Amino acid sequence: MKRPERLIEKARNYLADMEAFLSNTPDAVAILLDALPHADTALILKMLPLLGFAGKDRVLWPLYNLMRGSKDESVCRSAAIQLGLAASLSNDPSALKAELIKNLSHPKASVRSSCALALGWEGNWPAAESLMAHISDPDRNVQSAVVAALTSVGDLRLFDLLTARLEIGTVEEQRCILLNLWRFGEKTPQVEDVYLGSLETLSPDLRVDVLSGLAMVPLSATILKRYRQLLVEENLRVRLQVLENLAAEDPFDYALLKDILYVLLADKDVQIRQAATRLLAKR
Repeated sequence: MKRPERLIEKARNYLADMEAFLSNTPDAVAILLDALPHADTALILKMLPLLGFAGKDRVLWPLYNLMRGSKDESVCRSAAIQLGLAASLSNDPSALKAELIKNLSHPKASVRSSCALALGWEGNWPAAESLMAHISDPDRNVQSAVVAALTSVGDLRLFDLLTARLEIGTVEEQRCILLNLWRFGEKTPQVEDVYLGSLETLSPDLRVDVLSGLAMVPLSATILKRYRQLLVEENLRVRLQVLENLAAEDPFDYALLKDILYVLLADKDVQIRQAATRLLAKR
């Protein structure tokens, strides 16, 4: 058996036996790193979470190079996420951080996006200023990665910066913020207020995005009241999004909306009728 084949076999063995991996972590990480260049996409995606979790300083640059060099979007994204995790556990990620920040201005949008995502580790407040400077990137995917990174840093000061940006940002910036604001779990009441207020103050084109973010916030009496109002509006996409949000909840939690759901069984739109039927059938 050739060496690459032996490396792949050893890597698969560690993936199949977590006890062996954890009891021999340094050697296991070395095997996974050596196997990376020879592994297919499916195997790489299985290996990356272990490298991010256990690799620390040893995996920073291999993950960075994989993130930059892979032609597979799913590998780049996973490598970026795991690179951020490894950096958060690193003794000194300063050199990596500087490289990631520098490449936020890279000519290729895919590189900018990956580097932004990798900077989003908890407590990485020093990178926040650089990330905020790129929130208006011309590429939508980069904008989304920047906002996702900012919300992952976990510093509540960023909540105020992002909600202020909702008032002055472009529609695409606003959409990215709305889809990620729920990540500030420690500020749930304020997040709920921002979402509900945005339904009234932002462009009608963003209402579905507001509701998509609101779906990630714990259901409250105030949200239920607003859902009731939205379910009788003319906008089909908004009504469908509300019903989709409710589908993720326990039927007991939206029991107060049963009357309106029964009304929707006779709605003129078949999608609305079907969604209402599914919700009532969950009782």
